[in-house]
Amino acid sequence: MKKIVLEKKYTRDNCLIIQEVWGKAHLFDYFGNNNPHFPPIVNYVNDGVVEIWENKKALRWFIARLLKKNIQDKRFLNNVISEHAQILQELKLMIKKRRLTSVDELKKLIELLRRGTRTFAAFYYSALDDKTPIKIRNIAISARNKDEFYDQMDRLIKNTLEHLYPRARGLSISILINDLKSVPSGRTLRARFKNFLMIIDREPEVTIVENFAKNNPKYQFNFQKIVNTGYLKGQPASPGYVTGKVRIIKRKNQISSFLPGEILVSPMTTPDFISAMKKASAIITDEGGITCHAAIISRELHIPCIIGTKIATQVLKNGDLVEVDANKGVVRKLKAGE
Repeated sequence: MKKIVLEKKYTRDNCLIIQEVWGKAHLFDYFGNNNPHFPPIVNYVNDGVVEIWENKKALRWFIARLLKKNIQDKRFLNNVISEHAQILQELKLMIKKRRLTSVDELKKLIELLRRGTRTFAAFYYSALDDKTPIKIRNIAISARNKDEFYDQMDRLIKNTLEHLYPRARGLSISILINDLKSVPSGRTLRARFKNFLMIIDREPEVTIVENFAKNNPKYQFNFQKIVNTGYLKGQPASPGYVTGKVRIIKRKNQISSFLPGEILVSPMTTPDFISAMKKASAIITDEGGITCHAAIISRELHIPCIIGTKIATQVLKNGDLVEVDANKGVVRKLKAGE
């Protein structure tokens, strides 16, 4: 039996409709060829946020094909960014409404999401891949860092779903594209919000990922062993040293609870996090590289920041007193939260 090896790469507070479209964008490359490794991504909803488990072979294939496109066609990325800018203009016209008023309008928005995801993926992965020619990569990084496509999309889709289907209020993350024909009951949406696994072209399941792995041995999830030693290591992104109390923010609707002087701990940050970041005494993330959003904004704000700890949101708790040494990339727990 051929194994599908999966690694948890990201955690996102995005509705599943966005993650469905994101996964399908990896099914074929920019030459129109089918991805031979399936599925490229497994989406797992865990307590209201989506864990994205990547099929390394599928993503390596996709990125290698994108690199080939960038090398063969020097104008490719600039053309993609221009197309993406046009898509953003169309999105801005829709955003003015704050929410859409019909399923037909929502379906048009999802089609715009599909188009924008293909363009976004091009500069997103071009920015990540250090094999991308440097001039092209710098253009890609600039485009990625300025982009708010998914924040805007997620906000509009969720607002629309909760307007069209009142029982989905606070649970809109759990709705799939096919559900628009007949949205599940509130009970089902609540169950999905807690634990729900979705793979493209496969019947989704209300289950925990560990149980799914046991029942489907061809899917090999590389679960990371967590050892809570009270010590974390990450990559320094913005220097400094502080002590303070932890506040875990995984979902956008938790941002308003953030208090001045707290240490922001999150899987990653997006422009929606700016209000909390400005109040934070330090920032710690699970994900990210030196050009990620948290790294760039923390340097602009002169806030100590450590990125790429992988497990900060799992081993730290709200109220924990921690020492953040962002000069060395080290976090030490001094006292457990009350």
